[in-house]
Amino acid sequence: MKSGYDFYLKKCLLPVTPQKLEIKINNANDTVTLINEGEINILKTAALTDIEFECEIPQVKQPYAVYKSGFQGASYFLDYFEGLKTSKQPFQFLVSRTMPNGKVLFSTNIKVSMEDYKITEDAKNGFDLKVKISLKQYREYSTKTVNIQIQASKPKARYSKPVPQAPRQKRDMQSAIL
Repeated sequence: MKSGYDFYLKKCLLPVTPQKLEIKINNANDTVTLINEGEINILKTAALTDIEFECEIPQVKQPYAVYKSGFQGASYFLDYFEGLKTSKQPFQFLVSRTMPNGKVLFSTNIKVSMEDYKITEDAKNGFDLKVKISLKQYREYSTKTVNIQIQASKPKARYSKPVPQAPRQKRDMQSAIL
């Protein structure tokens, strides 16, 4: 039976829908304590979002697993995960949610990077693997080049009106001698 959730890593549909999905929208706000006013919160743009889930990767064809192009063994998915990790390229993570009647609920569609993944083999799972995957939101960025042109200033002749000075008094020769 198909679940109402489809998980895609880039273009790869996970064969078994994870039972749990955790999406953590992180905070980048600063808290500051003022002298007499207590604590305040300086609001900033949200930090990058963290996504975690654990998926089952069947080694043999299971009736509850869904494959886009027929059964793929675990090695296919492990190689795919490794490719996402080593490519050093972001990719789309998509979760599509659909009701049994076909009504679309909402989707999660976010550009991410593969932070890490952990493969677990446990006897209680038979031959199937469990893979815990950690993704981190990826934001596009670029550097901007700014050219600053400073023009050399040329000396310019300035004209300023002479400041009138008080007339000098002529002294008599006599008063100067006295």
